[in-house]
Amino acid sequence: MSRLLRIVLRASRTPLRPTSILYRRAYTTSAAPPPSDDTSPSSSLLIPSYLAQADNSPTDPSSPRGNHKYAIDILEKHIKISENGQEPFKVLFSTLRDACKCPRCVDPHSKQRNFRTTDIPLNIKISECNHTAHGMEVRWTNDIAGYDESHISEYSFDYIFNPDYERYEMTTTGKLRERGLWNKAMLKKFQHWISYEDYMKDDEAFSAAMRRLARHGIIFLKDIPNSRELVEKIATRMGPLRNTFYGSTWDVRTVPEAKNVAYTNQFLNFHMDLMYMNQPPGFQLLHCLENSCDGGESLFSDTFATAFYMYYAQRELFNALTKFNLMYEYNHDQHRYSRKWPVFQTKEMRGKQPDSDSEITIYRVNYSPPFQAPLTRHMINQIRDDEVEINFKALDFFARRLESPEHVFELKLKPGQCVIFENRRVAHARRGFNTSEGRRWLAGAYVDDEDVISKFRELRKAYPDIWRTREEKQREDARISRCNGNDISRLLDPSKTAESLRNWWER
Repeated sequence: MSRLLRIVLRASRTPLRPTSILYRRAYTTSAAPPPSDDTSPSSSLLIPSYLAQADNSPTDPSSPRGNHKYAIDILEKHIKISENGQEPFKVLFSTLRDACKCPRCVDPHSKQRNFRTTDIPLNIKISECNHTAHGMEVRWTNDIAGYDESHISEYSFDYIFNPDYERYEMTTTGKLRERGLWNKAMLKKFQHWISYEDYMKDDEAFSAAMRRLARHGIIFLKDIPNSRELVEKIATRMGPLRNTFYGSTWDVRTVPEAKNVAYTNQFLNFHMDLMYMNQPPGFQLLHCLENSCDGGESLFSDTFATAFYMYYAQRELFNALTKFNLMYEYNHDQHRYSRKWPVFQTKEMRGKQPDSDSEITIYRVNYSPPFQAPLTRHMINQIRDDEVEINFKALDFFARRLESPEHVFELKLKPGQCVIFENRRVAHARRGFNTSEGRRWLAGAYVDDEDVISKFRELRKAYPDIWRTREEKQREDARISRCNGNDISRLLDPSKTAESLRNWWER
């Protein structure tokens, strides 16, 4: 781990936050900026960021409407809004209109929109714009057919001038959410256990557990009553069960002539479940009912930690695994599936400022050797011989590091315990066990990624303090330091921390 930290520190050219690598937005790194185009995001999230257009032109101090710290300028096709000391931005009238969520535009009960984006006339204009207590209200000319001049769109300045709102939502609750990397020592120290009683009945404790699951990809339950049916209750607390040909829930125990190595007593190496399906499950549960055999320990390893290490230490190998597609298959008489995935799935994200670097985020790892199909001639012919060699070298490096003792957390589940983990992040394995004495029986279930993410977002809204990121807390500290429209931070040295600003405000 110290070696990993040294590698990160040597990569000083990347804009990393000064926090422990095991507790940062772990998979965000600097990359070459993509070509600019008309869809580059601005500093506004009044509407989806990719619909807003950045404006770096200075604000005319004589143009603000009213005595407010927000200046509003109506241009030919845009509205330009700026805050004291902040970079102004402009938004097309049509995209501003598209963001209206008044009761006429969005049904207050069904939450569904009552118009289409294509209903907005291209020649729509703002006829009137006024400040309100918390934002602005807009009246339109050439509005959507059926809307007369009585239609008023209202927008909150707090929403407009919180450009990280959408990003914060994604960094704690979405597929690009903030993560905390771990190895054996870290998970041994910070593993999260919650009792079955608290998980099912204490909403705040459940929210804290889900926050850990979102961040670290794995949590544990204890004190579960001895009942096979409870794995379903535990799973449906997060979301609907994912039904597969194994059933809505399933049992992991030895059976004769098993059609899955999990149903034997053999060693089962690191893998992820159902990679041969078009949509592998997002989260897996394993509830221990019996485990009296010699052996049968469960093993877990954080594939994101290994991928992140490869980005810094072995960039060529990392890049290879973003392009190397492996085929997975399940072929039995009644069930035949196949699907191809790259080992690492990444997303390039634009920086907030026009001249800032883009960022690369790893959001999925796909790895399941027990169910891997042979590399076909068609797949091999698509890449050069030297690329085949580097792909194999990269996959070998990934596997060796993933399986290294310092990265593998080992636990023998006891009856009444359950592990919940993210299927496409945490690779899991199992040691072989002796069936001549004792029994091993786990009950399992899956929940889809999108359903668990929905639960994350619900809990974030109910318990924001639990789900806020460090950056959000720092922003809130800075906002506390503002009074009567004056940014107190300007009176202090820019290097002062948010905590200093809070102390200044409260003294």
